[in-house]
Amino acid sequence: MKPKLIIMALLCAVSWRSYAQTEKGSGFVGGSVSFGTSKQNNSSPSLNTFTLTPRGGYFLANNFAIGLEIPLNLSKLRGESYIAWNDEYGYYEEQRGVKEFSFGISPFVRKYVDIKDRFKFFMQANLLLQINTFNRIDEEGYLIRTDAKIKGWGASISPGFSYFISKHAALEFSLPVVSFFHQNYYAAESLYNYDKTNNLRLALQNFTPTFTFNYHF
Repeated sequence: MKPKLIIMALLCAVSWRSYAQTEKGSGFVGGSVSFGTSKQNNSSPSLNTFTLTPRGGYFLANNFAIGLEIPLNLSKLRGESYIAWNDEYGYYEEQRGVKEFSFGISPFVRKYVDIKDRFKFFMQANLLLQINTFNRIDEEGYLIRTDAKIKGWGASISPGFSYFISKHAALEFSLPVVSFFHQNYYAAESLYNYDKTNNLRLALQNFTPTFTFNYHF
C-alpha cells in the first residue's frame, strides 16, 4: 500500500511542476489585448479604448515575478466638441471627434497564489510612464491636426487569474481595481490648454478587462 501512495505522490508532484512554471529562475513573455470604456466628464461622456500590451517577466522567487510591459493605446473620445478652421468656407466652426494614441513603459511586480494544479490567482502592481498624442479628427475621419502631446505617470493594482493549458502556455484574465494617473500638459504652442490633472479611478469607473496569453520558459 505504501509504494502505491509514494508513486501517486510523485506523479502529483511531477504533474504540478509540469504546469506550475512559476519557480525561481523561470520567465515568461506574452501580450494582452483589452477594450474598455471609461467616464470622463459632463462634456465628454465616454472614452472608448483599445490597448495592445506586450510584456515579459522573470521570477526572482517562487511565485514572485518582476517584469516590463509596453502598453500601446488607441482611444476615441466621444462627445468632445472643439473649434476648428473650415478651409472651404473660411470661418471657425464647432466640430467633434478626438483620437488619442499613447505609448508607455510600465514596470510591474506580480505575486501568484496557488489554487489548483493548473489554476493560480495573482495580484499585479504597475508603475506607468506615458506620452499621449491627441489628434483632431473631422466628421469623415480625416486628421485635422495633432493638437497636443501630454506626458504623465501613474500606478495601478490588478488582480487576476492564470490557467496553464500546457507546460509552457497560460491564459490570463485580469481587471484593474484601482488606478491613478497624473497628467501634465507640455505643448505650449497648442491652441488648447490641458491642465495638470490627477485621476483616481476604481474598477466600476474604468471597466477595462484584460485577456492575456503568456509563454513560460
